[in-house]
Amino acid sequence: MLPSIEELRKMRKSLGISQKELASISGVSQSYIARLEKGDINPTYDKIKKIYEYLNSSGNRAGNIDIRAEKIMTRDVITCEVNDSIISALNKMREKGYSQLPVLTGDKRIIGTITESDINDMLIKGTSIESLKYMTVRKVMGKVLPQLDKDSPISMVYPLLKYSSAVLIVDGSELKGIITKADILKAVEIYG
Repeated sequence: MLPSIEELRKMRKSLGISQKELASISGVSQSYIARLEKGDINPTYDKIKKIYEYLNSSGNRAGNIDIRAEKIMTRDVITCEVNDSIISALNKMREKGYSQLPVLTGDKRIIGTITESDINDMLIKGTSIESLKYMTVRKVMGKVLPQLDKDSPISMVYPLLKYSSAVLIVDGSELKGIITKADILKAVEIYG
């Protein structure tokens, strides 16, 4: 599964790669990359794949070990459902020590993420604590965390964790695990 255009833009910036350099490697103009990142054009799959492969290989230049994501992922992913109460999701986060939870539909499709920050923002904007009891996760959830296939090398995870708190590991559309920065550190201990 390829990352979104926004994720590719963040990867490019976090790797310190200019639009001009990316354009040259991808066989397109610098203005094409600029328009792509603004969302002004709808690129082909092949162009996005080529851009992602270049960005990913740039992240690998430091000699990363290519362990498969499924080897280091946390398998028992704590999730919540879209119709759960915000209080229920907050209690799960507090009990497990997490700051975010993937949000699933009743048929286990991943549709978003709820974070402590999202809930705090609602409170700061004036939502009462009492009203949180009656609100569902749907009201506050944000975008889905980046996703990679379970067979992806962890070198593909590094660039995504530079701007995301976690990466979801999937097999097709089925959630199999999650990788956080702490999981990457576990890999260093185990395989380093």
